[in-house]
Amino acid sequence: MAPKLDYSPEELVTELERQSSQAQLLTNALGDAVLNWQPNGGKSWSVLQCLDHLLLMNRKYLKAMQDAVANNRDQLEPRKAPIRPSGWFMRWYISTEEPPPKFKLPAPKKIQPPSSLTGEVVQDFCSVQKQLANFVREWGEANLGDLKVKDPIVPLHLTADTHLVLIALHNRRHLWQAQNVKKAVGFPG
Repeated sequence: MAPKLDYSPEELVTELERQSSQAQLLTNALGDAVLNWQPNGGKSWSVLQCLDHLLLMNRKYLKAMQDAVANNRDQLEPRKAPIRPSGWFMRWYISTEEPPPKFKLPAPKKIQPPSSLTGEVVQDFCSVQKQLANFVREWGEANLGDLKVKDPIVPLHLTADTHLVLIALHNRRHLWQAQNVKKAVGFPG
């Protein structure tokens, strides 16, 4: 099945809220020691590391999009197309984020999680998800497909719409990964 790459603002808000619920269900009633357990002899990320990676990235992307809107507010036109990645290359690249992943790239240092975390990561992740949903509620009817945003992680300028869809699919990828940690041999939960 092809990944969903086009969203109405309402669909994207629903997806972001669904992902918060999924994160809460994944971690419900599990202690920090269990949520920090790493499969493959400690070579793969724990459940909390997956969520912290998303938190770190999403927080940076949200700030970059908020700054871009603040600096260009007077130039924003009404939305005429769905929220979607710009260009064939970004559509292809973002589609590779849909689980199961097509290939694995190392996370840039700026968004690599530490080795040990607390359950607060879950609440922080959900808080940033809520802020992202509020950003879409506030600005989703503006044409963010033309708004260039300086990527805070890699040296690129992408549209705000591209960032929004990337966030949704990247979240799905690492929530899927976190779910698989709980299925791994030796998981202590």
